[in-house]
Amino acid sequence: MGQSLSVRIFKAMMKEEWRLHQSLVGPLGSGLFPAMIFVFTAFLAVVAPLLLSQMPTATILLMLHAASVVYGLFVGNFGSIGEHVMTRRLGQVSMIMQMPQTYPVSFRRMMAVFYAKDAVFYLLYSYIPLTLGIGVAAPMAGVSFTSVAMLGLTTFLAFMVGMGLSFTLSAVSVRSRLAGLALYAVLACLIAMIYPLGMIGPEYLMPSLGYWVLRDLQGILVAAAASLLFAFLGVVLMKEKYETKQSRYRDSLLDVDRLLGFMGELSPLVAKEWIEVRRSGALGPVVFSFSGHLLAIYLMSWVFERGVGVDLGFNVVFYSGFVGFMGVMTYSFITNLEHNEYLNVQPVSVDQVVKGKLAVYFTLTAGVTALYVVGLGVMKHQMGMVPLGLLLAAATSVYVVGVTSYLTGLWTNTMFFDARIILKFCAAVVPPMIVAEIAALLMPIMPAATYVVVVMSMLLLLVSLPILHSLKRKWAGAPFSFVNAGQ
Repeated sequence: MGQSLSVRIFKAMMKEEWRLHQSLVGPLGSGLFPAMIFVFTAFLAVVAPLLLSQMPTATILLMLHAASVVYGLFVGNFGSIGEHVMTRRLGQVSMIMQMPQTYPVSFRRMMAVFYAKDAVFYLLYSYIPLTLGIGVAAPMAGVSFTSVAMLGLTTFLAFMVGMGLSFTLSAVSVRSRLAGLALYAVLACLIAMIYPLGMIGPEYLMPSLGYWVLRDLQGILVAAAASLLFAFLGVVLMKEKYETKQSRYRDSLLDVDRLLGFMGELSPLVAKEWIEVRRSGALGPVVFSFSGHLLAIYLMSWVFERGVGVDLGFNVVFYSGFVGFMGVMTYSFITNLEHNEYLNVQPVSVDQVVKGKLAVYFTLTAGVTALYVVGLGVMKHQMGMVPLGLLLAAATSVYVVGVTSYLTGLWTNTMFFDARIILKFCAAVVPPMIVAEIAALLMPIMPAATYVVVVMSMLLLLVSLPILHSLKRKWAGAPFSFVNAGQ
């Protein structure tokens, strides 16, 4: 009976996940998302042999498995998700995970089923399309379909290990922040033993990678066992009951509103959004997440240069161009801090709240962006490029996040599952970014490229103005509820 109940809950959760995606991005957009991953991966797989011909296969495999682990760590924060679900109302939505509040079923069982549901969801939505996309280019690269299937299996197991590890860490952190910090410190030490200390090989922390390094199926078995163990520990360590936390804050809406009086009629909403960021404890995560993503871009290129042994020639201006892309995730985080359905009965509109969140976004990221560009100038001894880097960083940040807010409003985290939205985003953002980045790379050998970067930066800033102005036309009549805002 217990097993039958879990199976029924699993099926119900799968239907809930699909219906939620349909309600947010529509059945066509939700269904096209795996297809888009397939097409994008197939394209990369075709051009990869040309672009990465000098990179050792071992380095490519390491990067694929490390990316899968990081992906799993990103989505596996189920401990915090469980606390969020059990202590907050989700507006007009009642999730299946909230059943323990009214039915005689344990919350640990619900989390175990939820974990299994997410594993299947990401397998179907991400890794199967990704593996099929790589398979398209396999004959041209002289790779067997068996090897492609094994790569799909080992990267998915790396994802599962990352997701299970994140589940365990978040479950422990919910019980005790001190214990959570201790586990994170242990994980950081283990990573340091790989690099920079070089005491152990990466295959020992990513056992599925060991299949390729040692050509031994034992790595796959160890990875599968590790993912199951972490999932089990996460479920066991989950709290069964939660108490709603109460905190007191000295921030006053009226005081912050007075400080922001120069923003005119938008100042009350900006004050509200600022206090919400402070009250939710998201100020630190927002800033560190944004800076972490920027540093990750630099570190990935550094790993590439170290693996291939070739200087890519990326300068300060080139790195500055990525600020806008990294800002998309930060803007998404800010829009996902709270549920806004209650604003349906308030004298505000979606476009006004979007503008308020944009104001907070630029306030939180402007200083980090400046430090990032100046820091790169110091490290790469290219201080002369810093002013141009700051101009391009500002232009891409305003333009890309402006396009994002226009296309997704307050639902960035879910609207990007709509393939149509992604295609519109890419069509608007990728061409000017390619021009700016190529010009940045050509600056050392072609001085005229500097003028291209300046002109492109100014154009992006000018185009951003009508985009931001059109937010009212796009979102003023939209409801705050969970609906398919793209229809």
